[in-house]
Amino acid sequence: MNLMRELRRRRVLGTVALYIVAAWVVIQAASELFPGLDIPDRAIRYVWLAAVLGFPVAILFAWRFQITSEGVFKTPPAAAGEGAANLRLNGVDFLMLAGLGVMILIIGLRAVQDIRQTDEIFGVSVFGREIHPNSIAVLPLDNLIGDPEQAYLVDGIHESMTSTLSQISGLRVKSRTSTATYRDSDKSLPDIAGELGVANVIVGSVRRDGETIRVTVELIDARTDEYLWTSTYERELRDLLAMQSDVAREVASQVSVELTPEELARLADTRQVNPEVYETYLKGMFFVKQLEPGAIMKGMEYLHEAVAIDPREPLAYAGLALGYNTIGHGVSSHDAFPKAIAAAEKALELDELSGEAWAALAEAQLYYDWDWQKAEKTFQRAIQLSPSLDHAYAHYAYLLVLLGRNEEAIEISNKARDLSPVDPLWAGFTSWLYMLEGDWEEAEKVSEECLMFATSLDLCRYSLGQIYSAQGRFDEAVVIHEQIPQGDPFRNWSLGISYGLAGRHDQAQSIIDSMSINSTPRDQFHIALAYAAMGEIEQAVTWMNVAYESRADWLPWVVHPHAYGGAVEPMREHPVFKAIVEQMNIPAAQPSSH
Repeated sequence: MNLMRELRRRRVLGTVALYIVAAWVVIQAASELFPGLDIPDRAIRYVWLAAVLGFPVAILFAWRFQITSEGVFKTPPAAAGEGAANLRLNGVDFLMLAGLGVMILIIGLRAVQDIRQTDEIFGVSVFGREIHPNSIAVLPLDNLIGDPEQAYLVDGIHESMTSTLSQISGLRVKSRTSTATYRDSDKSLPDIAGELGVANVIVGSVRRDGETIRVTVELIDARTDEYLWTSTYERELRDLLAMQSDVAREVASQVSVELTPEELARLADTRQVNPEVYETYLKGMFFVKQLEPGAIMKGMEYLHEAVAIDPREPLAYAGLALGYNTIGHGVSSHDAFPKAIAAAEKALELDELSGEAWAALAEAQLYYDWDWQKAEKTFQRAIQLSPSLDHAYAHYAYLLVLLGRNEEAIEISNKARDLSPVDPLWAGFTSWLYMLEGDWEEAEKVSEECLMFATSLDLCRYSLGQIYSAQGRFDEAVVIHEQIPQGDPFRNWSLGISYGLAGRHDQAQSIIDSMSINSTPRDQFHIALAYAAMGEIEQAVTWMNVAYESRADWLPWVVHPHAYGGAVEPMREHPVFKAIVEQMNIPAAQPSSH
């Protein structure tokens, strides 16, 4: 009873009532105003949070102070009686009032900050990455055609839908490579979305009746597993590109993404395709993207057939450019990258807005032309046209390292990982970049993540072993590299170096002898590194010069101290090596870059 009397005397109860009414008015006003101001509905939670946090501040103020017509005074103690004069504030009171004001300001600023941030993120994926509300993944479409041999058509529509959506800058579209891993998965949609780090998921199916294609598309809120929108599109095969544009516009509308005038014009400017050419193109891409040597060559045959049927089809040339780049990174071709450049340039001559063609051209300029400035402009154009091209970010990151912009390189490489979070390839790429920086902890962490995604991807072991070697942990590097299967070129590329650094020269020489038979440019490069690891510098620089003349795609990164497990260091001061580096004119190797 005494407490209640004291609360009434100090007018705390009246203040509480007034605060509740004022908070209710503010919350109601926010609920009405936020939609009109294009502030997400989720932001209202922060208004509630500010109201709750402000409640004890209001009670403390009411208990300690009174607001009168003459100013703010301390509330006199009960023993002073009702007629007690108002107590003037002293230094402690002013300090307390200042503290309360600062507390209110902090609460208000934090609420505003959170309201603004909620337009950018609303959660975290299972891998600890932020989830953007406009992020989306197109899961593999169900093949309801009834013919497994037409999987290429279903896969092609899935790829095209992903590609078209990725051209919308307001969307964060996950790569087809990541989503393809969930084909026939029995995981729930919320679980898949959590792994991919997306707020929205598209599922669907494809049926076919002759030349008529029927595609059902469903947009699902990944958090609630609730359907937001569904539609069925029935088009002739020649009109599939127009259908993809229709889907993209509708999806953007459903997730409240406003298209730019350029994007609207691009989506409206669709064309019909030759059904025979388009199907042949889809077959080619279906096999090229399997990344197996036999499948790649089969895919290239289909793409050449598509070009022969219609030499004016840009998609086929862009596909050829991608295929030739894939071969160029492989083990059997010396002239693949020049062919990739020719195909990409032809594709751009026919369709200047093809982000895939720009990305393919940039990749060849980086790994073969060694034209650093031109490659950067080409990568930037590719990303501008298709902001969700994960491989464009990944290879651009490796260019940035050569330009001496290491921190930016890691940031860009992590964008590739964000776009394709379950793709081990980009984790392997990123771990190697951390090695160049000497960030061993992060390099090992990302390498282990790479192995978690795909225990069979030997780039992961190649990178992790070199991370160990760069730290002087040579025996551990050998153990990792010996896990690479026999017959895999990564085994020789890895073990030649790690055996040499570990002092196991007879085994290193055996690896070198094996690579010397019908050597590819990448073999020649790793022969040079293996000799350097053994300390045989003259042999090393001789083979390094051979690799330079062959335009070995991995050669330019020798300019970095930790590259290739530190195997480069013994020959770094040799005149031949210095001349090779000078001829490549790499910005990161210039004195001003150090």
